[in-house]
Amino acid sequence: MKILTLSIMIANELKNMIEQENLKEGDKLPSERDLCEKLNVQRLTLRSGLRILLQEGIIVSKQRSGYYVNKPRVEKNVFHLESTSEAIFQQGLKMKMKMKLLHLSKMELNKYLSAHMRLPLGTKVYELQRLRYVDDEPISLETTYIPIEIVPDLEHYDLQEQALYVILETAYDIHIDHSEQEILVSTADDFAAMSLQVAKGEQLVLQQGLAYDTKNRQIEYTESLMKMERFVYVN
Repeated sequence: MKILTLSIMIANELKNMIEQENLKEGDKLPSERDLCEKLNVQRLTLRSGLRILLQEGIIVSKQRSGYYVNKPRVEKNVFHLESTSEAIFQQGLKMKMKMKLLHLSKMELNKYLSAHMRLPLGTKVYELQRLRYVDDEPISLETTYIPIEIVPDLEHYDLQEQALYVILETAYDIHIDHSEQEILVSTADDFAAMSLQVAKGEQLVLQQGLAYDTKNRQIEYTESLMKMERFVYVN
């Protein structure tokens, strides 16, 4: 327990150092020897603190080079329904965001989607697939299914420039109220790897869930594949 507590204390000291010295994304941390002298700790203890920062995605390690400040991660609250755009805004992160519409088509629910959306087999839905970029880097591949009956003519709206929830509210008077979400670990297939610019088989976060409106109607089922190093889940 003492070792764990000391590790956390060192991790917090390292976080304070990064903030106080105004280290930015890509900046290199001092060497392990310098950090040991600066924090007055042994190298084994220092490494345990560095390991916590690596796990939290605050820093990255480059072989034979050292430790560097990582890109900021988007915090997703496991108990609060919010879009990635909202999460970035709430954190006050200065990130350039954009969506790329990959495709929008009409289809009928198969057994898999019928079970997840809790709607009859054959229900007609829109399938909407978009790629989310932050600072010109693709960070998530999002596939959404929405019943055509409640959002007719969805294809007439700009799904690349406008947030989906804004369209639902302003055009259809649909207000998302709550959802059921599941967070899993998945691996990138050929398409996900190409879209997110990662290696095939790389581990990704899979967030999937069904969202309801204020009338308790099933509005949208979404499966989002996200880069692990760009997201962190908090409560």
